[in-house]
Amino acid sequence: MPVKVFLSSTLRQHVPGYDPLEGLRISLERKISVSELCRRINIPEDKIKIIMVNGRNASSDYELAGDERVGLFPPVGGG
Repeated sequence: MPVKVFLSSTLRQHVPGYDPLEGLRISLERKISVSELCRRINIPEDKIKIIMVNGRNASSDYELAGDERVGLFPPVGGG
């Protein structure tokens, strides 16, 4: 089953042609961690501050089985 991955802000630059309305559809052959998913789509883990899986906060070792929505967010600065 595939997972849908949505990238926020500066993370989008790591995936050429990324469409923020569609996100990425990634097929999984087996369970993988969010960390492994990030390597697979060339997103450096040190650029990710928040991971959401199905609307809930998750860690990089969270195992994805398929049919999840994953949101990846960089650190946000402001003043």
